[in-house]
Amino acid sequence: MGEVVLSLDRLSKRFGALLANEDVSLDLCEGEIHALIGPNGAGKSTLVKQVAGEIRPDGGSIIFDGQLINGLNTAARARAGLGRTFQVSSLISEFSVLQNVMLAVQGQQGNTFQFFRRFSSDAELGKLAGQTIEELDLQDRADVPVSQLSHGERRQLEMACALALKPRALLLDEPLAGIGPAGSQHMTQLLKKLKQQVPILLIEHDMAAVFELADRISVMVYGRIITTGTAHEIRNNKQVQEAYLGQEAS
Repeated sequence: MGEVVLSLDRLSKRFGALLANEDVSLDLCEGEIHALIGPNGAGKSTLVKQVAGEIRPDGGSIIFDGQLINGLNTAARARAGLGRTFQVSSLISEFSVLQNVMLAVQGQQGNTFQFFRRFSSDAELGKLAGQTIEELDLQDRADVPVSQLSHGERRQLEMACALALKPRALLLDEPLAGIGPAGSQHMTQLLKKLKQQVPILLIEHDMAAVFELADRISVMVYGRIITTGTAHEIRNNKQVQEAYLGQEAS
């Protein structure tokens, strides 16, 4: 296991009488995909929102790249290298795949959208964006407007935009949702390749993909992590089978 990049220690969050997360601890290491699974309503999205900075935890700590980030807002965490597909601004439908990624590259370099007309012809920006597109297998769609992309291709483009920000870790929330079997297998292979560049905290309901992808899996039920282990360990855990895997996730 590589160096720990992200560490959550006893995170808790309450909404009135509802305890959404209770004493949640987990970590994400370099070179791995750590999947977080559990039934709908288990508290997974609440946890990710705390990590991303959308909501503040009521207790516990978030250590990212060796620094306590509890007090940082979403933008500051992104600048620190915490990437998240659904925190990236909505894709611009009339712009091409390449242009959308160029905007993300520009943002990573600290420029602003108002200079797009100038940098749209910038060869270096185009080169960097092109490399990112190729990593996500979108090079043949570079000049296609976002409005003409399939749902799966849009998810790939969202990841390309996140990757262009040079993150130290990625938070991915159901990247396979709404993608057919062929697209799901393609995305699975992309994620396998992507984890060599950046560790991924993955929320996903597709159990076949989770068991194929994840180096470690944490199972959340009623706001708590009930166990963490390898795919083999999770498959054969009776508590997990009773709490989640033996039921059809709704």
